[in-house]
Amino acid sequence: MKEDIRKYAKLGLVHHMLYPECTTDPELHTETLLKFIKRNDIETFDCCLPYGEKYRKKLIPAIKNCGKTVCFTIHLYPLCKFPLAAVSYAEQAQTWMIIDDMIQQAVAIGAEGFIFGSGIPSFYDATPEQFTAFNKFCLDLCSKLKPHNITIMLEPFDADIDKKFLYGPIDECAKLAAEICAKHNNFGFELDVAHLPLLGETFEHAIKTVAPKLKRVHLGNCILKDKSNPLYGDQHPPIGIEGGEIDIPELTQILGLLLEIKYLNKQNRGALLIEMQPFPNETVEDTVADSFERIQKAWEMV
Repeated sequence: MKEDIRKYAKLGLVHHMLYPECTTDPELHTETLLKFIKRNDIETFDCCLPYGEKYRKKLIPAIKNCGKTVCFTIHLYPLCKFPLAAVSYAEQAQTWMIIDDMIQQAVAIGAEGFIFGSGIPSFYDATPEQFTAFNKFCLDLCSKLKPHNITIMLEPFDADIDKKFLYGPIDECAKLAAEICAKHNNFGFELDVAHLPLLGETFEHAIKTVAPKLKRVHLGNCILKDKSNPLYGDQHPPIGIEGGEIDIPELTQILGLLLEIKYLNKQNRGALLIEMQPFPNETVEDTVADSFERIQKAWEMV
């Protein structure tokens, strides 16, 4: 493609992955996010807010008035400790205490999407009761967010490599979507292409399967072949890192598929966000510049 990719896509970044230390340092989280939202090289971004009212009072008005589209992500929710697929009444009540707080955050910042993973247990270990509980969770989440015009976006994760979440296999995600969308129209997918090698899915099958409900796309990478690598699994190393699964050739295929399904188009530009940690021993800015350059080279080859 010779035309600028920005004519077809809204380019963005995921804040908390570029600054991974922010998950344990609310001061850093606040400081970096306040600077991040002023970037002039992105139109959209994903973020979460630190715990603590003093931090949120600074961040909420700044994000809401930043002039960019934003999605809230439940990155700070302990998905590996408190299952969204909880069966017992007490566990469900505890889950909603946290999720309701996050809903309030999403509404306050003016988010257009609410991104979440399914959490434990693994798709292969779950009971029928847990699948039913997660289905109800999705239905209830849609109901709570619909009055605020917020779309819930399920992000498929691996089921047996690293995160070992409930959803999961792409065909099963599509079945879940059919069930939820029979009752609600504010359900869709945030597809992170970095998760697809971990899922054993091809880019073509995954993208075409979720196409009818694809709301957002994350571009990233993973290391799958070398289990001794400290970045093995779902650690979001940068695109093009040695030993990774995704570089310019894979990006070319991914962008071509997104163009084919019309996710990328001039009339309704789809969101493409880079989600990755910085290169080891390199700055955030150097990593972002490198990533945008790789995306541009891939786009030219489409």
